[in-house]
Amino acid sequence: MFLKVIRRIFVLVFIVLVSLLVAIFLLISPIAEYVAEKYSIEMTGRNIQMDNLRINLLTGVVRARNLRVYEPSSSGVFVGIGLLYVNTDLFSFLSGSNSIREIRLENPVVNIIQKGDKFNFDDLITRFTASEATSDTMSAEPVKYLLQRTVVLNATINYSCSAPSIKAGIDKLNIDLGPIAWNDPMIGVKSDFSVRSGGKTKAALNFNAESGDYNLKLDLKDLDIKLLFPYLRDYIIVKSLDGLFSSNLTVKGNTDRPADISAAGFLAMRNFSLTDTTSETLASFGALSIEIDTINSGRDMYYFKNILLDRPFVRFAMYDDGYNFDRIMITDATSDTLNGDAPPEEYANIFRMMADYIAYFTSEYKVSNYKANSFRLTNGEIFYTDYTLEDKFAYHLDSMQLISENLNSANDRLMVSLYARMNTSGVMNGTMQVNPDGFSDMEIAYSIKELLLSDINPYSVYYVASPFIQGQLSFESNTTIRDLLLKSENILRIDQVKVGEKVKNSTAMDIPVKLAVSLLKDLHGNIRLSIPVEGDLNDPTYRWGKALLQVLKNIVVKAAVAPYKLLAGMFGGDEDQYKEIRMKFIQPKLLPVEATKLDNLVNALKSKPELAIGLVQQSDSQHELEALALYKAKQDFLGIKSIDSLSLVDLSRINSVSNRDSLFNAWVNSRIGQDQSLLSVQQKVVRLYGIENLRPEVENLEKLRASEIVNYFVSRGIDKSRITMHDKIVQNPQTAQTGPVFNLTYLIREDEPLKPEDIQPPVN
Repeated sequence: MFLKVIRRIFVLVFIVLVSLLVAIFLLISPIAEYVAEKYSIEMTGRNIQMDNLRINLLTGVVRARNLRVYEPSSSGVFVGIGLLYVNTDLFSFLSGSNSIREIRLENPVVNIIQKGDKFNFDDLITRFTASEATSDTMSAEPVKYLLQRTVVLNATINYSCSAPSIKAGIDKLNIDLGPIAWNDPMIGVKSDFSVRSGGKTKAALNFNAESGDYNLKLDLKDLDIKLLFPYLRDYIIVKSLDGLFSSNLTVKGNTDRPADISAAGFLAMRNFSLTDTTSETLASFGALSIEIDTINSGRDMYYFKNILLDRPFVRFAMYDDGYNFDRIMITDATSDTLNGDAPPEEYANIFRMMADYIAYFTSEYKVSNYKANSFRLTNGEIFYTDYTLEDKFAYHLDSMQLISENLNSANDRLMVSLYARMNTSGVMNGTMQVNPDGFSDMEIAYSIKELLLSDINPYSVYYVASPFIQGQLSFESNTTIRDLLLKSENILRIDQVKVGEKVKNSTAMDIPVKLAVSLLKDLHGNIRLSIPVEGDLNDPTYRWGKALLQVLKNIVVKAAVAPYKLLAGMFGGDEDQYKEIRMKFIQPKLLPVEATKLDNLVNALKSKPELAIGLVQQSDSQHELEALALYKAKQDFLGIKSIDSLSLVDLSRINSVSNRDSLFNAWVNSRIGQDQSLLSVQQKVVRLYGIENLRPEVENLEKLRASEIVNYFVSRGIDKSRITMHDKIVQNPQTAQTGPVFNLTYLIREDEPLKPEDIQPPVN
């Protein structure tokens, strides 16, 4: 009887226990779901909902479908998970080893919202950071745990920001996280995803949580950089930023030393373009590729294999108030360039972060050990337009090639070569050798050939009021810099140059370009100039280009104002032959020796048909009047009849009579017939023939001399229109000892007729 009672009790207890266990197995899931949803706000500050929670106490598997974590006090979903799968080892929690075999999230969606420098998950970070700090103080023993695998499948991350206005996202995100154990600091993560705006990424990271060492392998393909455009608008005002960025890198480093990195692999970008608000492309390139052999900032090693920049393009324009790049720059960094919601400082701008990192990097390390197998810039193009002139100046450089082989900081010199086509006609070639230690020493040699002069007409009209109708320019320069002291030898050659009609222009300098060009041209119609330039680059005001132009201007001005050395070098003789024509008093005709000296000038005028000359006669009319009176007195003293043309014998007899000859002076005194004391022989003979009679004769002699000069050039085949004789005689007492002189001035025959005031004595 007792045994039957015991048996019944045992059966009853067993049934109750089984029923209880069955009830627990059957009700644990809805109870857990109810508790989780009811107390979610209390535990997390967020409302959490799910459609179906299943807990298997036998296997330790937990499944939750359509799990949703809402925003605080909002119906918006922060995180949504299609399926949450957790596979645990229940007995490990009883033993304290806390092992989880797998956590898997399928089709999760995360919505990240940023406003200024605040994110929609900041409350979670604050809550759980505080709870972790509390638990750490309560537990002296480390918690043992093992998470064998965490998997995220087909995740989506949506990101939105109000200032700057950004909507971006990541799709098809897969994450495979290896074992995480309390006693193993190593963590391994593999991931791949697609960027919604364009681009795919694969990454593998190994991280040591204790030491901070990491090893990252990153494979990025065709990331569309327009994703960065909103951040760029803090610094420049442009319409668009485009380009596809790719990389395959292995990066090693330590989180405690962010500037101490080691990297290898390659970086590439293609189809880059920057377009301003006028829809003009300011800069672009077809492809940029950088092959990294080794970068190790800690060991100061920056080794590259090949660097290639293909089809770079720059559009550069100058306006009265600045350059086209000026209009895209933001002058006030604190102003809101976005939409007025927040200044740039209130959010993490990636460009500012990059600038800060670069500043930190450069402060920590000096780049002094570098090399590259080659650097190549190919098919480059530059458009330059200047709107500051009367007429628009546009210039186009294309087919640019810049090549440097074996760049190495250990070399004595870095070698760079350059080629470019200039405005479809000219060609530029050059080389540069640079001392890599400070770049204070270098040698630059380059040449420009077959450049059309007419291409620069907007500048020539603006500055010198003269366009070029034809001509090809070539320029060679050899420049050395030693300790920032520059010495440059330059040769300018212009072939078959022809200057057009002068343009009225208030901005132009008064430089006789046509005249200078005519005088500078050689017998073949070409100009060749040697232009040395020196300067100190330590002087911040020194500009090599300005110095070169100043030297060139001086050459042009000197050629026009004092061309005598140029003409003597081309046509023979001495400089004086091209400065002046000398004759003797009371001499109306050119002597043979004087005429011979003019032959070189005749040849110059024949070789330069555009060239004309102006002459001004300088004399001392009073001295010539006295000389004429003496000549007439000696002629009468000798009894030689006054005729227009005397024989050489008669002239020799007249000239042989000395002014102090006693017989001659006695004859003069007898003819005057009055007191001769304190009078010179010159004064006596002037009285003898009378000033009123002598002066017309002197004036006639001056006119005869002028006509003789003009007629001589005409007789040698020079058109009379090219010879302009000043009517007025310039009185110069200095000529009393040298005789009359005709000063030469050069001009272009197409110019306006020469005015008397235009003809000036030569400048030495």
